[in-house]
Amino acid sequence: MKGKKGVYLKRILSLIIIGMIIFSLSACGKKETKNEISKTSKTLQAHKKEGKDNSQAQQFDYLCRFTGDAIYQKDEHQIIAVMINNEPGAIPQSSLNQAEYLYEALIEGGATRIMAIYHHTYPKKVGPIRSARPYFMQIAKSLNAYFVHCGGSPQAYRLFKQNFIPHIDAIYTGGGIFFRTSDRKAPHNLYSSMEKLTAFFDKKGYKMQKTYKTYPLTDEVVNKWNSENTKIKITFSGWYYVRYEYDAQKKVYKRFIKEKPHLDKETGAVLTAKNLVIIFAHYDTIKNDDKGRQEVDFSKGKGYVLQMGKTIPITYEFNMKNSFILKDENGQEIKLLKGNTWFEIVPQYGKVKFE
Repeated sequence: MKGKKGVYLKRILSLIIIGMIIFSLSACGKKETKNEISKTSKTLQAHKKEGKDNSQAQQFDYLCRFTGDAIYQKDEHQIIAVMINNEPGAIPQSSLNQAEYLYEALIEGGATRIMAIYHHTYPKKVGPIRSARPYFMQIAKSLNAYFVHCGGSPQAYRLFKQNFIPHIDAIYTGGGIFFRTSDRKAPHNLYSSMEKLTAFFDKKGYKMQKTYKTYPLTDEVVNKWNSENTKIKITFSGWYYVRYEYDAQKKVYKRFIKEKPHLDKETGAVLTAKNLVIIFAHYDTIKNDDKGRQEVDFSKGKGYVLQMGKTIPITYEFNMKNSFILKDENGQEIKLLKGNTWFEIVPQYGKVKFE
């Protein structure tokens, strides 16, 4: 009896051991299956994300001809030139950091004004907007741009009457296209948005330009340079100057008005230039002008292009078809680095100091 009982217990024990082994194998199988499922899921997610990224990259198949930026082609709009107030009460301005080209030139009283060129960005607040001067209008026309301003000199209005350039004047335009803010006093508080401006020109029948002036673009400095620089001071008048400091890490020039960083009002970011073009022009005070307004001759001359901490001496010519034609000392056309460009149109008596 005891013998049979012992055999019975051994059989039960064997069955228990076999059951435990089977359970253990089953659990391992389930764990491996879960791991395989998890790995497969992660792989699928990775492929899905990669496909999404590739899809987005494929959508950015259009390059801005001004800056080389990859953009959605549908976002490109008419070339819009906006006259920007640069008097002390108007600084900091809004959305200069979104312009592709910026032109700074002297006006009466030793101050300067800035013309900002927009082609594919849509800033919600651009300004403060100020009055027109003929030499800015000439540059805008040479780019085939449409012109935005608030008022103008008598010389500018003579050109408007001759239909010199398609334009919108805030003084004579209603419809909520322009607005004033309460944080500043007039005339330093007039703004618009790019959406409203492009819609205005579109409604008037001024569609997107098919041909316009551009410069060849490059990723590296390719023109002949003669020196390196880190700091530049450009003096326009007895009381006004700007400075640029090269940031070697970001490969841009940071802009200063006198000793203070020139900031964007909307973001607080320091304004920068990928390319800095300095042009010496001949300024004269218009005879019998009660404000001392200027006329400017930039038909040809000399200057500099600054890129990546290098100084390139240039000669230039200007005409209405090709705008500013820039060449290095070897007679080779200047290639701009991809990114934005500031043009500084300095009077013949102005000073440029390199450090």
